[in-house]
Amino acid sequence: MTKKLVKTGFLLLFLLLVMETLSVAATTSFKAVRVDDGLHGALPEQVWAEKTAAYDFSLPGGLRIRLYTGFDQEHLYLGFSVKDPFLTFQDDFSLDFQGSDHLRLSFWPPDSDPVTLYLLPSSKIKEPLLNISGAFWRQASVEVWSIPVQHGYFLTVAIALANLGVTPGQREIPVQIGVNEISSTGEAKTYWLFGKGPQDFATLLLSL
Repeated sequence: MTKKLVKTGFLLLFLLLVMETLSVAATTSFKAVRVDDGLHGALPEQVWAEKTAAYDFSLPGGLRIRLYTGFDQEHLYLGFSVKDPFLTFQDDFSLDFQGSDHLRLSFWPPDSDPVTLYLLPSSKIKEPLLNISGAFWRQASVEVWSIPVQHGYFLTVAIALANLGVTPGQREIPVQIGVNEISSTGEAKTYWLFGKGPQDFATLLLSL
């Protein structure tokens, strides 16, 4: 009887820890602010700093990210100022750019399959590239720009809110952001800004 009670206690404790972990992942939130005149184009980072909300992240290996968030009537705008002591963009042919430094944005639109955007800041043709995996999104509804900076890059993306299922009464967008980093020895590792993996997420709130 005692052994059964001990096993039951451990099982309940495990379930509570799992539920707590899921709850933390689901309730972490951050905001995007309204931008009346939009943020299309490869604008200087200073403009984004003046018009949007900003969040800083420090990751292993000297990797630092500043995330900018904004939106208007039709688009969600995300800007990424990435500082990385070692960068390579050799893999511009695979679907997930695994062999290059790049960003991964995952969304969970309502009543739809999860969708991941793979954003490559530069390529052999000197332009950012975009691959979409998961739900059926038209490439034309996502626009990407990238500017090289010292020891890093500044990348921006505009995503049609219609893709995300955002309606006038719906102001929450589940999102996960991954930074795929290639070391000087060629080792690839993805760091996640929210939680511990691609299935975790934070809730992006569109602030009126």
